[in-house]
Amino acid sequence: MSTAASAAVAIPAQSPTQQPAQPPAQQLGAVTLPSGWDEYLLWLSFAVPGMLAKGNVNGIAHAIRHMPPGGAMLEIGSFCGLSTCVLSHLRRTHGVATPFFTCDRWAFEGQQLGALVGSSPTVTHDAYRTFVKESYLRNTRMFCQGDLPATIELDSDGFFDLWRRGTASSDVFGRPAALGGPLSFVYIDGNHTFEFADRDFRNSDEFLLPGGFLLFDDSADGSQWEVCRVVKDVLASGRYELVAKLPNYLVRKK
Repeated sequence: MSTAASAAVAIPAQSPTQQPAQPPAQQLGAVTLPSGWDEYLLWLSFAVPGMLAKGNVNGIAHAIRHMPPGGAMLEIGSFCGLSTCVLSHLRRTHGVATPFFTCDRWAFEGQQLGALVGSSPTVTHDAYRTFVKESYLRNTRMFCQGDLPATIELDSDGFFDLWRRGTASSDVFGRPAALGGPLSFVYIDGNHTFEFADRDFRNSDEFLLPGGFLLFDDSADGSQWEVCRVVKDVLASGRYELVAKLPNYLVRKK
């Protein structure tokens, strides 16, 4: 879940008990992706705030089903935990127990610590940041029970610095976390500017196993985010193949 401003939350209009139609299978890349949604995820999306394109769930489910063994999963950018909880549920659904990491510093674009948020007379950016982080902790403790990710309170640059050195760290839940090793799937949803998104790609690529997946949030054709330039460079390199447009890009390392 991006900590940057993004598209509106994609949440079904009906109650989950009304069994609304699921997002259809998508044949926009090299494969057809069936829907990854189920009734539980509809309930989850009502309860946990966040910005999650419906198609991303289909891409996450595909990557989890087909990612190579031996690597960890990583989410870059978690916000209030919606996509984290989706990842955890789909891991359980498909019987995946590979190590699961997330990183977020809860530093938002436009954030002015010490200042009030917009016209609010009471809510500061500091309080807003604390609220969002506490929301993440509460949501993941509820919806990731039995598969709570190792969440490191760092931006992706800081996280990969520790990962590269194989540093022992501790997560936001107070648990030890052993960092380092190969990756099988990375969900890139942090800072969407070219500079940061390009580094997220290069850092992920350094550890991504052949056959591993990258899902770039907010990378759909026509998006104004600079991450779109990164995706074009990735595909032009010839080292990655397009799996699907969801409409965000899911790619696989050759």
